[in-house]
Formats: sequence, structure tokens, C-alpha cells
Amino acid sequence: EAKDVFLSNISRQEDKTVVTCLEHHMHGFEDNDLVKFTELEGLNELNFDPKRNNTYRIKVISPYAFSIDVDISGLPKYEAGGIATQIKEIVVENYATLQDSLEKPEIIPTDFSKFDHPIQIHLGFQALDRFKEKHGSLPGPWNLTHARELVEIVSSINESSTNKLEKINEKLIKQISCTAQGQVIGISGFLGGTMAQEVIKACSGKFTPLKQFLYLDVTEILPDPDDSKLDLSDYIPSGNPTRYDVQNICFGKSVTKKLFDTKLFMVGSGAIGCEMLKNYAMLGVSSGKGKITITDNDIIETSNLNRQFLFREHDITQLKSVTAANAALRMNPSINVDAQPDKVGSETESKYSDTFFASLDVVVNALDNVQARLYVDSRCVTNQKPLLESGTMGTKSHVQVILPFKTETYASQRDPPEHDVPFCTIRSFPSRIEHTIEWARDKFQNIFISKPREVQQYFEDSSYLEALKSGAGRPKLNLLKYVQKIAQNPPKSWRDCVVFARVKFESYFNIAPQQILHAYPADMRMKDGTKFWALPKRPPVPLIWDPNNEDHRNFILSTASIYAHIYNVTPKNDLSEIVEICSKVELPKFRPKNKTIVIDESKTKADVVKEEAQIDLPEQEFNAIINSLITRSTNKFKLQIEEFEKDDDKNFHVDFITAASNLRAASYGISTADKLKTKQIAGKIIPAIATTTAAVSGLVSIELVKVLMGELPLDVYKNAFMNLALPFFSLSEPAKAEQIKITGNSYYTVWDRWELKGDRTLKDFIEYFKKTYDLTVTGVFVEVRMIYMAIIPMHNRRLPQKLSALIKPQEPYVDLIVSFDSSTGESVNGPIVRFWF
Repeated sequence: EAKDVFLSNISRQEDKTVVTCLEHHMHGFEDNDLVKFTELEGLNELNFDPKRNNTYRIKVISPYAFSIDVDISGLPKYEAGGIATQIKEIVVENYATLQDSLEKPEIIPTDFSKFDHPIQIHLGFQALDRFKEKHGSLPGPWNLTHARELVEIVSSINESSTNKLEKINEKLIKQISCTAQGQVIGISGFLGGTMAQEVIKACSGKFTPLKQFLYLDVTEILPDPDDSKLDLSDYIPSGNPTRYDVQNICFGKSVTKKLFDTKLFMVGSGAIGCEMLKNYAMLGVSSGKGKITITDNDIIETSNLNRQFLFREHDITQLKSVTAANAALRMNPSINVDAQPDKVGSETESKYSDTFFASLDVVVNALDNVQARLYVDSRCVTNQKPLLESGTMGTKSHVQVILPFKTETYASQRDPPEHDVPFCTIRSFPSRIEHTIEWARDKFQNIFISKPREVQQYFEDSSYLEALKSGAGRPKLNLLKYVQKIAQNPPKSWRDCVVFARVKFESYFNIAPQQILHAYPADMRMKDGTKFWALPKRPPVPLIWDPNNEDHRNFILSTASIYAHIYNVTPKNDLSEIVEICSKVELPKFRPKNKTIVIDESKTKADVVKEEAQIDLPEQEFNAIINSLITRSTNKFKLQIEEFEKDDDKNFHVDFITAASNLRAASYGISTADKLKTKQIAGKIIPAIATTTAAVSGLVSIELVKVLMGELPLDVYKNAFMNLALPFFSLSEPAKAEQIKITGNSYYTVWDRWELKGDRTLKDFIEYFKKTYDLTVTGVFVEVRMIYMAIIPMHNRRLPQKLSALIKPQEPYVDLIVSFDSSTGESVNGPIVRFWF
């Protein structure tokens, strides 16, 4: 989608025109993007005019600023407002024929540490074709005679090429020959996902096609074919064929055995989790003495089926972890999978304890949120276990290899914190379609869930009124009035439901905008003279009911249909009848109120709800409502309380939110959204597609094999970032763990910890660090609990006491945070101290 951003300034600076975005609004543009401007005040000349087609190329200065190549010196000064919108351009790409591109290939790089590999592999694959044409098959597994012949074929191709290489990488070509009949599920998954995305591009015309060759190799895990110490029998299939022969050709039977005996913990069984389980089954992970433990507390929904391929329609509402495990077992009955229904977090730490983590070889994240990732990362750091982290967002994805003592952790690098949308923006001053969708979702919760639940409680709970009279759990006035209204006159017909919907339309989209404009007129100015209604604020326009407007009709139909379902009324899908009923509804009139409209952006929804809840109901009015409810209605009935379900197209839930959001957007001059986009935002669906998931899971599987191979140089492991839309691929060595200085030449990393064994007094504990590290203990803490602070005189009484008495441990050990002063009196850091009692 085209990006857009609100502007705060356009000025001439050092011979260039600089465009600055509104605070906390990153533009997301790239160099050479084309943009247009709208709603600028002052610089009207830059506003987009279809006749002039005035668009501008940009150069990015920072995430919040960019420049345009136009001189505004002679134009009126920028005053306020403005939106910069990206223009999507059609690009014509020219591709060489296969014959020409074989000679002069255009290859997309993937790993700059192996810069010469792609062109060498390009020659190697041409040589494989010639070898197969001559011999009728590919070179034999680790057949060194065939390998030398392939080198000769590559040399011959290179000699006759007009794009001749200076030197042939004989080791690489021999590795290609030795593994030509092999296969690794990780590479298959990566190529399958990448190729599938290219097919989608060809069919849809969306995104940039791959130009023109792509080669990926993991030859860093292969031995040198000419190594005299190499045991070829480890790689060559034996006489009895097995399902693992093709992978044994690539990394040997000894590594496959390690895979068999692996104890692996995977957190999450969604999109990436399903792909990883499939890959585990193909690799034979934990099909020997090992075990795969997977956990996910989520259940399968309809929207999962388009990318989580271990699930089928009959699995809907079943646990993801159990269903995925059963599907993987059907692929490979030999694997040992233990599926759990838990959310991994502090609340399940007694189950997924340090003892549990100590039993593992590796942990794999298949999560969809940062908070959970950070928690698992912290548990792996505490227990010094390798972690494979990955994630996707549409066509983008990443892989991070996290190794004890070697690499930085997931928490080492953090994205800038997201700026939360102020509650007043959602309630009264929306500027983007996301704001109107969130508002509509909140209205759904209020009128179809919260209020009906209150009514249900009135009908079913005999103590409801007594609790109200005593002041316990007293609801807001409008909620109480709603209970009174339904108790006295519940909806009995489809007409009642349509009337309800029409009144809601008038209240939300006509009366409410008038009330805002009454409180803040369109020409209102602030104390400093600036306009109150300046972008991103837009004054609303009251809407007039129009039966010919699709959003108007859809709002009435969806609202009435959901309302009818709640109160057990048979709905009708007759638009002509709906229009007729709406034309005869007696509507409320706008009457200005002295109602407070929140404009303080620092106030959260919780703050506002708390303040409103503290407003006491007029006692006389409250008593009148209670008295009217005491005579309990004899027409008791069971309400069908709604729960938002985005995947049922027949329940009108997404229809209501789409119509309500679009009507509010129309009132505020915001571009509307279709049902699909509304469903994604309202349902909080993280953009995920099967192609990206397959590709990134393939790369994770390759790194899993490396981790289980044992100690390897750091540059063998590969972090990855890719975007299949561009396409862009970047594999690189993981960043090293940061060295944190203690004193002098003494350093530690987040992976390190000092261990002390044996209970002792606090005084002895302090003296240990003085003698061993020449460090003076200034503080001892267990999480947030203070055990000792040197600056607090009363804490000196604790020095003779044993740590067990001070801490009262529940486990055999405790991790202590200890602060120190160096011999020079400087405050210094130290690693976690694990103290064994």
C-alpha cells in the first residue's frame, strides 16, 4: 500500500527544501520515491493538481524528514498542515534470454561474505547439466573422480566464456559435485517459498520480479572433499536405503544421529511453528532418544488455514499444538513430540523451570509478539541455551541465531517504542482509518457485549438490584438506563431492531459530530492564535441518512441483524423494508450539552473510564431507575451474548465494524477501507503469508543443523533478513555478545554469571568479592527485593546473618543482582551471581 504521513513543516535549509513530519510520525519512504502533497496551508503551490500532475522525487534525510528537489524561496511561507502521500509507479523491467543470461548472469546477492560463490555456482550448475547429459545421472555422492571431472567441465565452460573468471574455486565445485544427489529440507523450504512468491508475482503483477538468478549455499557446513582425514562412509548412503539418505549426503550420518537425539523446545505452533514441525519431521529431529516439546495455548481459527498448512477445516477450535504434533507424526511416525497447551511466561515458570531448560539442547521461537520473545530470550540467557528466533510480517522476515557466550541476545537490539494513539484521538479526533476502525470495534464491544451482559445479569442474578442499591459495582448511568429500557420494553420484532439501528446511526454520525462542533467550532483558535482544527485534527461533518449509500444501508442491516440475534428476533434481509422502516423512525434531535470532550493526549482510555465511573448518579434519578427495576419483568428471556468473531462471514460482525468505521471516516474526511482491511485491523491479524513462512522456516532449519553440529566458528552461523517483495536477501554473521567492562581488562557478557556454592553469612559473601575481584559490594538484590544496601546503616545488622535466613529461598539456588564499587570508588557492573545454598 502507498504510505502517507502528516507534516509539521516545509522549509528551505542549505539549498534544499526539507519536509519535516509530525512528531512521532515516521514517513517510511525511501530515496527516489515519488510523493504528492495535499492539504498544505500557505504552500498551496505544492498541493497536488491533477492537471499539473505535480509530484516530487524525494531524498531521505532521517525517518522523520526528507528533501524535495524544488526551490520554494519565492513561494508563500508554509503555514500548517499537509499530507505527503507516496505515489506507486509502474516499472517496466527488461530481462535477458536464458542463453544470454547464462553467459552474462544478473545474480541477486545473498551473502556478501561469500561474494564469489554465486558466479562459481552458476558455472557449477551448467556443468552439472553437461555431466548428466554425458553420464545419464548426476555425479555420485562423494565420488571424487566425478568431482574432478566436474571441475574440468567448469574450467572448459569458463575458458569459452566471454565473461571469463580468473580462477575457479575447485573446492566449491567439488562440494557441488559431491552433494549433487543430496537434499536438505531447509534449502528446499527456502527455495520453495521464494519460487512460490515469484509465481504469485507473475500472476498478479504485484511486487518486483526476481532479476534474474538467485543462488543460496550453505557449503560452510560441508567438509573439504580433498581432506585426507575425511570419513566418506559417513556421507555415502549404505546398501539399505533410508528416508535420510539424501540429507546424509549433505551433512553426514553422524549429524543426522545428533538430530535424532535432540531435545528441542519450540514455543508456538502457528504459521512458523507448523512449517518448523514439518521440517523437524523431514529431518528426523527427535526420532531417536530426543524429544520435541511444543506448546501453544491458542486454538485453530478459520483465518489460520490459508498459511498454517498442518491444519484442516475439521481442526477448527482444536488446540494448535496438539493438532500440529499429530500432523507431524503422520509425516514421520518416528519422531517423539510432546504437545502442551500452555502459554510460556512467568505464570508457567514452575512447569518450564530451570530444570526443564537444563535438559534442552536448543530452543526455537515461533512466536508472534515481542513480549513473549523477550521472555523466552531471558530464560535462554539465564539457562545458557541456544535460541533460534524468527518472525514474519507480510513478505518480510528475519532469522536471528542466539548462541551462549558468542552472540548478542534478542533483547540486545530493540526497535524504537511504538507511539500509542491517544485515547482522545480515537474518541473524538480520528485522523487515520485505523482510528475509526478501533472506534467501531469499541462500539461493537459496548452495544453488543457489555450492555447485553448487564441486561442478562439483571434477568438471571437475583442479587443484582441489591448490589446496586448497596453501591457495589454500580454501573454508569447510560448502562443502567439501557437495562431499564430493555427490562421494560425488550425488542420483539425485526422492526424494533431496525429502529434501534437507525437511532444509533443518528446518534453516532449526526448528533455526535454536532456536539463536537458545538464544543470546538470549526473556526476556533487556541490561545496562541493557532487553529484548533489543524492537521492531524479534522472537523467532523454531520452525516444525513441516505438510503442510496451502501455504507449507510450496511450499517443499518448489520446493526439490526446482530441486535436481533442477541434478543432472539428473526432477522430479515429485505433492504426495501429496511428503507421503509427507517423513513418512519422518530429520531432524537440535537440538543447542545455541556459535555466534557477529552483533548488531553496524555490521558489513556483507562484514565477516562475511571474518571467517568467516579461521577455519581443523581440520587433521585438513580432511585427512580432502581424502583422501576424492582418490579421484575415477567417476560424473562435468555440473551444470545455476542463475542467478536472475525472469521464468520454470516454473523455481520465485520460488516458492522466496516460500515461504522467507514461512516466515521466519511464524517472526518478520511479515506475508507474495504472489509478485508477492516477485518485485518479489527481482528488484529498479523500479516503473514505462506511463501514467507516457508522461506524463513527453511533458513531456521539450516541454522538448527549448524547449532546441533557442535562448536563451529561464529561466521558459519547466519542471521538473515529478507523481503520477498523486492526481492532482497541478506545473510550475515551474528553480532558478537557485548563485552561489558568490570575493571581494568576484566569484562563479562550477559551470558556470564558468577557462581558461589555453600550458604554463608552476608559478611562472608561481601568479603569473597573483595578478596577475589577487589570489588566492594554496595548492594544485593533478588529481583526487585532489596537484601542489602551499604548506605543504609540498619542493614549492617544483617551482616552476621546467613543468606538463607535473609532470602528464605524456595529453590536450591537464587540469582542475585549485586552492585559494586571498584578500588577507586567507581560504581561498576558485574554479572548475575548464582548463589547455591
